[in-house]
Amino acid sequence: MKKIFLPILLVLIFVSLTAVESKITSVTVYSDRAQVTRSATTYLTKGEYKILFDELPQSIEQNSIQANGKGSAILRDVTFKTEQFAQITDEKRKSLSDKLQELQDNKNKLNDKTTQANDLKQVVRDILAKLTSTSEETENVELDPEKWIKMVEFYRSKQEVLDTEIRETEKSLRNLNLEMDKVRREIRELGQQAYKYKNIVEVLVDVQKDGNLTLDLSYIVYGPSWTPIYDLRVDSQEKKMHLTYKSNIFQTTGEDWNNVDLKLSTAKPNISAQPPELSPHYISIYHPQRARKERKMAKSRPSYSNQMSFAVEGMSVEESLDELEDIVHSASTVESGATSVVFDIDGSNTIKSDNEPHLVTITIQEFPAGFRYSTIPKHSQFAYLKAKVKNGSDYPFLPGDTNVFLDNNFVANSYIKAVAPTEEFWTFLGVDESIKVEYKFVKNFDETGGLFVEKNKKIFEYLIKITNNKKTQEEIVVWDQLPISQNENIKVKLIEPAYKEDTDILKINEHKYIEWFFQPKPGEEIIIPFKYSVEYPIDTQIEGL
Repeated sequence: MKKIFLPILLVLIFVSLTAVESKITSVTVYSDRAQVTRSATTYLTKGEYKILFDELPQSIEQNSIQANGKGSAILRDVTFKTEQFAQITDEKRKSLSDKLQELQDNKNKLNDKTTQANDLKQVVRDILAKLTSTSEETENVELDPEKWIKMVEFYRSKQEVLDTEIRETEKSLRNLNLEMDKVRREIRELGQQAYKYKNIVEVLVDVQKDGNLTLDLSYIVYGPSWTPIYDLRVDSQEKKMHLTYKSNIFQTTGEDWNNVDLKLSTAKPNISAQPPELSPHYISIYHPQRARKERKMAKSRPSYSNQMSFAVEGMSVEESLDELEDIVHSASTVESGATSVVFDIDGSNTIKSDNEPHLVTITIQEFPAGFRYSTIPKHSQFAYLKAKVKNGSDYPFLPGDTNVFLDNNFVANSYIKAVAPTEEFWTFLGVDESIKVEYKFVKNFDETGGLFVEKNKKIFEYLIKITNNKKTQEEIVVWDQLPISQNENIKVKLIEPAYKEDTDILKINEHKYIEWFFQPKPGEEIIIPFKYSVEYPIDTQIEGL
């Protein structure tokens, strides 16, 4: 059902009621909520006034409401209220009824159009039947081939036109029926939602002297959110990455944010500001009979749950000021705090309350990029190009999806982890078949030493070949792995390559991942032998080989 949202008004209660429109001027969006600021300016003479902000969003956080502004006045009090009011008006009922009648009239016209088309099809059929009839009462049909061809062409063309018209009319009827069902649902819902509740805030001010008063009301609303998204455009010739840092913003607060000063915050207000506390961790000897008894007693005890809450910081609504000061916004596009960063989006922005993604650009940056290939031939015999970039900006990059372009060609969708300023990160750019990768299984054989040998020994041998078919020298990292023994009687030994300790060319980590690093020249071929043995007790089956 389409909702009609009325503009929020400021009602000044001083002898007579005066209405002045307020508007949203700034919004700061968090991961699951937003802070909204409304502003209105009016001329007031000296005296006490109660200013009413009406029709505030349903998802407003009552404890977050703050009042501020500028002018010669003292802020006395801020009160939040919820009132019931009639939602449905006679005008709205009449509007929906008129719309339904209009749709019904259109439906009748479409039905008439379908009937006429079907009647014309029958007329064409009757003409054809008369011309082809062989009854004695009819005259002999003239069998001139040229006239027969014209008659068939006429019949076919007429049928096609009429069939097309009928199909299009039926499609329009289906869409019209869907729209009529929607209007009927809205009419039914009018009776179910005859009344609703509205949130209002009353601000009591004492104007000290005649003049303009600008009053700002800020509040937290739940539901709005933003998520980062990145376009990474890599230029392989200039060795640069152009990064466009964007955000998708969603909101369904019931009020549109039109031409507002928009900010995005990395703060996590849904997480407690202080860490959880430890409680004593007791252990004891397990007694089955006693445990059953305690469980039985526990059923009779009431249960309690701990709830975690958080507070939203704000100025006290009881604070009195001889003259309310201007709210000053930083001119910087990045505002860094102790625990979060705020992105001040350039220009004015409009975010409708439609739960649709609204894309805004946070920043566009350019970084030098270094390139390297990576391959795991055991799983994929391709070389994957990746770029190494250092975040030289003041912007922290939050985790988010990326669209990756290489030399203006889209290559992949990827994901970027959190990257702080000055931190380095890698981005994969897809497969480059100019680097050829081959992985060959050479042999697998048992090595035994005689009748009294108590151990089996299997030897596995592979061959990896890397060929650089590019015109430039490149860097490539090759990965493979050794099996990890989970039993002291199973011994795994690397035979080739020879390894004593990590070097710039060969490394092995705690997971037994083997890493080779090469810099092949144009046309160079690199052969990597890989061989290992597994020794285990005889008459024992090994899982995982």
